[in-house]
Amino acid sequence: MKPGVPNSQRILAEIMAERERLTRQSPKDKLLAYKICFGTPEGKKVLSDLRASYGGISFVPGYPDVSAFNEGRRSVSDDIETILSMAEAMELSNPGGG
Repeated sequence: MKPGVPNSQRILAEIMAERERLTRQSPKDKLLAYKICFGTPEGKKVLSDLRASYGGISFVPGYPDVSAFNEGRRSVSDDIETILSMAEAMELSNPGGG
C-alpha cells in the first residue's frame, strides 16, 4: 500500500481500473448483444427501472457497508450505460457494418 493513501481509496482505484479494463476490451459481439437487448421497448423499460431503482447517490453517511452495497448496485446500470455508449460509438464510426 502506498503511504498516505487510505486503503479504501486504493481499493476504489483498483476497482475503477478493472472496470475500465473490462469495458475497454469488450468484443463487438458483446456490444451488439447489449444494443439489441436494451434497444427493444422492453429492454428500455428494464434499463429505466434499473436507473430509477439503483441510480443516484449511493453514499449513506455513517454506513460504509450500506454505501458499498448501494454503489455495487448503482455500478451495474452505469456499466450497462457505458457499454451501450460504446456500441453507439462503434456504430457511428462504422455505419456500414463492415
